[in-house]
Amino acid sequence: MAKSKTKKAAAAKAAAIKAAEAAAIEAAEAAAIEAATKGCFVDGNKVSVPLFTTALQKQNIVTRHKLKRIIETTDYLSLENGNAVVLSRSIFTAKAMHLPRPPLQNMATEPSQNTAAPPPAVNPVQVTNATKPVPPPQNTAAPPPAVNPVQVTNATKPAPPPIVYLAARKIKNTTTPVPSLSVDCDTMAIMDVLGDIATRHLDLEEIALTDIFLDVGSKMSVKINGVCVQFDYVIAHSDISTILEQLPGGGPDFKHSNRVIFGRTLHRLAAVTYDGSIAGITIRVGRSVSGLLPVFEGLVEQKNVLLCGSPNVGKTTTLREICKYLSRGKCLCLIDTSGEVCGETGTGDRGHIVGTSRVFRPVDPAKQYTTLLDCVRNHSLDVIAIDELNTKEEVEVCQTIALRSIQMVASVHGNIQDLVFNSMLNKALGGSTNALVSDRVAIDGRKVVMQRTTRPIFDVVIDTTRTSHGFEYSFIEDVANNVSRIMQGKPIHIRRRRMVGKELLESKEEVLYPCE
Repeated sequence: MAKSKTKKAAAAKAAAIKAAEAAAIEAAEAAAIEAATKGCFVDGNKVSVPLFTTALQKQNIVTRHKLKRIIETTDYLSLENGNAVVLSRSIFTAKAMHLPRPPLQNMATEPSQNTAAPPPAVNPVQVTNATKPVPPPQNTAAPPPAVNPVQVTNATKPAPPPIVYLAARKIKNTTTPVPSLSVDCDTMAIMDVLGDIATRHLDLEEIALTDIFLDVGSKMSVKINGVCVQFDYVIAHSDISTILEQLPGGGPDFKHSNRVIFGRTLHRLAAVTYDGSIAGITIRVGRSVSGLLPVFEGLVEQKNVLLCGSPNVGKTTTLREICKYLSRGKCLCLIDTSGEVCGETGTGDRGHIVGTSRVFRPVDPAKQYTTLLDCVRNHSLDVIAIDELNTKEEVEVCQTIALRSIQMVASVHGNIQDLVFNSMLNKALGGSTNALVSDRVAIDGRKVVMQRTTRPIFDVVIDTTRTSHGFEYSFIEDVANNVSRIMQGKPIHIRRRRMVGKELLESKEEVLYPCE
């Protein structure tokens, strides 16, 4: 009996010790999260995930696959669209974290004569841009309420600071007056194809509308500002058949590629196939944008340019404007394999779309690289433009063209980080290999590191994104150095430009792309 009681007492003691250790670890983690938050949210109430991740790692917090859980442990942080962390309040505490409460510091020892008994002692900390904590005023009538707050304020103004949209440390901001953008959309072409569906359910004048999804047996949905919105209308087989019949030419021909271009502003229709039959369609709303020239002036002349970004952020629109600009006084050959840049017609005046560019469309989309070589060999070109690099063979041909003093412009899916770690396409940025290095140059103790194998093909990478304000362009100019820094997990230097009204906003920043 005595032995049994001794074992139970030992087990209880061990459990108590384990619980105390867990509580201590939890408290330490909460304090580290608060410290990281204070370091990030000095100039705004929104920062990018890479910047917040870096701040956590500096506090020795493991973030790999744990960022969402870390944010959920607080009641003052939230994750927005998976790419930004938002500070939801200026007074914040840890959720489910029982932090130790040290005695109150620098407060008056005697309460005011005209107040009731003071509330329990707490540990308020006021954080400003200064490096030292600011003591509370000595003439305070009463101690603050017992909520254990950590208040984030601005050292110069009590008003909330402006929003910071992307990771990094802003080095310089400039504003230049420019003509406003002009956006055109051929809504009548979509109305003619969709008929009553468009008339009854869609607002085609909504500039944020980018895609229309129609699937047999499902509710119609659209994408507005990157968010899918469903309607009550259910699509039937007859709807799909009618839409296909209304397309120019009496119906689509999907033999070469699963897309049809129609309308003056080049809308794109693609079929959803199921078991050999068409069970739905996707319509990408096409728009022509004029007035983007000030965004690129001074950065794309006499340079090989790579446009990158996620789908539906305006890469093709940007390619059209750059082709229109670079074709002035030069022979520019444009490889439009999908017909999405200039449309389906092989003839006609395309000056309003791509200037004086000569347009080529390969017979076999899988052999786009043969058309690239044909342009170089036979058509006396000064500039060559390619819409969407997709294969290793195409990148290798681009390497050959780069050695012949011919300027190149190309587009590719994904951002610069995606491309650096894409073994099939990263030759466009100098390729990559694993190398064994000495202790002196090892990165975080790792002696096997990734390095470039050759000089990048492209001199400028333009990362295109779509925001609530419109298109935003990040210019990465010193490509060789910046690619090496991405491989080493170091921040890179970018020049960010966007047009708001009649102003061109430019900022120079440092951005960190996480290696995890």
